[in-house]
Amino acid sequence: MPLPPALLARLAKRGIVKPTDQDEEIIAEDYDDNNVDYEATRIENLPPNWYKVFDPACGLPYYWNVETDLVAWLSPNDPSAVVTKAAKKLRGRKDDEMDPMDPSAYSDAPRGTWSSGLPKRNEAKTGADTTAAGPLFQQRPYPSPGAVLRANAANQIPKE
Repeated sequence: MPLPPALLARLAKRGIVKPTDQDEEIIAEDYDDNNVDYEATRIENLPPNWYKVFDPACGLPYYWNVETDLVAWLSPNDPSAVVTKAAKKLRGRKDDEMDPMDPSAYSDAPRGTWSSGLPKRNEAKTGADTTAAGPLFQQRPYPSPGAVLRANAANQIPKE
């Protein structure tokens, strides 16, 4: 952890700490993906909106339709090419599907995560049923003022 600038200046003035040059920030040259091979795309005479792209994980080229977001390992001009959706998109859709063996698949209960039923750190304890709906939405009794102050203090970022 670096020293505060004021303390560092005083220690440098006494000769305890040697003054250091500020490290120059290094900024990356290019944030864009240069995986698209435009020259090969032009030479191979691909259909409109298709580009040859290199997969950084395996280093092999694949073909990508930027409009429909379809991909293929072989050129779309090749009759044996299998054009599919990207594996990442298919995996995401599979994660969203409901498991038919899950009991909540057949109920009206909302789908949650492992931690959705646990109490949250920044909520004051009210003693009321927070799952109540309808006319009980007011959630009385109100929290004690001390519980609200403790909850607010826990949510504040400590000042340095």
